[in-house]
Amino acid sequence: MTELLIYVGFFYVLHLFLVMSFSLHKVPFLEWTYVGGDTSAKTELSERMTLAGDNLRQSLPVFLVFCVLSILNNVDNLMLAQIWFVSRIVYLLGAILNLYTIPMIRPVIWLPSIVVLILMGINILS
Repeated sequence: MTELLIYVGFFYVLHLFLVMSFSLHKVPFLEWTYVGGDTSAKTELSERMTLAGDNLRQSLPVFLVFCVLSILNNVDNLMLAQIWFVSRIVYLLGAILNLYTIPMIRPVIWLPSIVVLILMGINILS
């Protein structure tokens, strides 16, 4: 589980840099380096990455808490944590490929990560 937490941390950092990386040809690097920088010229892909990053930040704290509680309580939630991580990778790929313009694709990709979090919580309680 500890190794997976490290991978999730790297994935989160990658998420942060993807937004900037996909817009560097339109927004100079210097504009990203301070709060007053003008990043309004982001590409459509960077905007989708921003939304995907916001979505990740909504469930990441719960995931991290459940992972730490699983380790402390010696609960085997590794398989569920791996499913959550894979579903987050698939969600990011869906944003990159602009799949969320198709009706009902986003919930089909997003919902399993929420179900997994609920199952992790139930495992910790039992």
